Amino acid sequence: MKSVICSVAFVACFSLSTSVLAQGRGQAGGPPAGHGGGIGHAANTRTETKANIGQKITEHPKLASKLQSLLPAGTNLDAAASGFKNMGQFVAAVHVSHNLNIPFDQLKEKMVTDHKSLGGAIHELKPDMTKDVADSEAQKAVTQAKEETKSQS
Repeated sequence: MKSVICSVAFVACFSLSTSVLAQGRGQAGGPPAGHGGGIGHAANTRTETKANIGQKITEHPKLASKLQSLLPAGTNLDAAASGFKNMGQFVAAVHVSHNLNIPFDQLKEKMVTDHKSLGGAIHELKPDMTKDVADSEAQKAVTQAKEETKSQS
């Protein structure tokens, strides 16, 4: 009986600790919040509200200029960034749109409204592209976004 109680207690503690750790992680299993999370991780989503991503970008003229040049002429950065989870997700989406000639508004709709991952959104908008290639293109854009935003954090 004692061993059954110990086993149940162990399973309960393990389940609780796993649940707590998972809550502190962002997408792609990154580090816990507050521990140097990168683009797309929980640390960014807690410090960046969806409303201030565009504002944060416009506070960095070099980044704003770069993104503006990749978006359709006349695009308002604040409006374009609205709804994204964090600055990195937005910057990566801008790069995918530019790199693959996908209309930004369509890509944004798939990600923000339909809650698709970047790779999933690419694959839906370019169905002739395999899932692996779409995921590879998404990772390429995330890398570009990390390079451009690392000095902005």
